[in-house]
Amino acid sequence: MVDALRGFAVMAIIMVHNLEHFIFPVYPESGPAWLDALDSGVFSVVFSLFAGKAYAIFALLFGFTFYLQSSNARRRGLDFGYRFL
Repeated sequence: MVDALRGFAVMAIIMVHNLEHFIFPVYPESGPAWLDALDSGVFSVVFSLFAGKAYAIFALLFGFTFYLQSSNARRRGLDFGYRFL
C-alpha cells in the first residue's frame, strides 16, 4: 500500500515538473480563446492539487519506509548504521 501511494506521489511530482520545466506554459501567440482558457485551467488545477502536496507525501512515505527498514534490521540484530549514513 505504501509503495502504491509513493508511486502516485511520484506521478504527481512528474506532472508538476512537466508544467514547470518543460516549457508547457509557453503557448502560441495566436490561438482560440477556449484553448487559452483550457490551458490556464489545467495549469491552475495541477498546481493547486499536486504542487506542494506531492513532495510532502513522498517525503512522509520515504521516512515511513526508512523507519520500517530500520526497525526490522534492529529486530533481526543487524547494524543499520551504514545504510543510515
